[in-house]
Amino acid sequence: MLDISAWVRKREDGNLIQAARCMRYIRASKKRPLYAFDCSGLIVHWLLDVKHLIKGDVNANGLYAQCNKQGKIGEWQPEAGDLVFRLKGGEMKHVGVYVGGGYTIEAKGRDAGVVKLPLNKGTWTHQGKHPALAEEAENKAPERRVFRIESPLQRGEDIRAMQTALDLCGYPCGDADGICGRKTVAAVNEFILAHDAIK
Repeated sequence: MLDISAWVRKREDGNLIQAARCMRYIRASKKRPLYAFDCSGLIVHWLLDVKHLIKGDVNANGLYAQCNKQGKIGEWQPEAGDLVFRLKGGEMKHVGVYVGGGYTIEAKGRDAGVVKLPLNKGTWTHQGKHPALAEEAENKAPERRVFRIESPLQRGEDIRAMQTALDLCGYPCGDADGICGRKTVAAVNEFILAHDAIK
């Protein structure tokens, strides 16, 4: 089991007031497992811990250096899975991922959390194609699936991934058990209402 207190202290660079504030927030959320990310940590978590596509932790500048295609925003039409970056002081200081439809996902900060925003609303300066993400996209054709309650209940890794994502975004759906039950459907509906996902 992850020692959350030690993990937070290690990443707070000795700022005890901020660490205490963060720990109060974590304890109040009562979510397990708990995930907390900075911008590069969100991307690295996916590449390293979930998909096992890279071998170690890197920051935003390191992720940009790993991209096999790099350029300023607008040099090419971004595709889902492209990384977007913010240049400051000669280094990439922030990273997000373009998810298609004109939107990015980024870990915006402790108070904002992980957010989905229009690409043109961020202060992105550069974009890149990370080889691990490009390889992942080439190897997998997008699968469209309708989630519904049926007997037997729909099951699978895609449902488990959706449950995990919903929970991380604050839409609890019970255990990420890979079974699309009533709690999962309720969480999906709550997400749709909150994000005006169906027009």
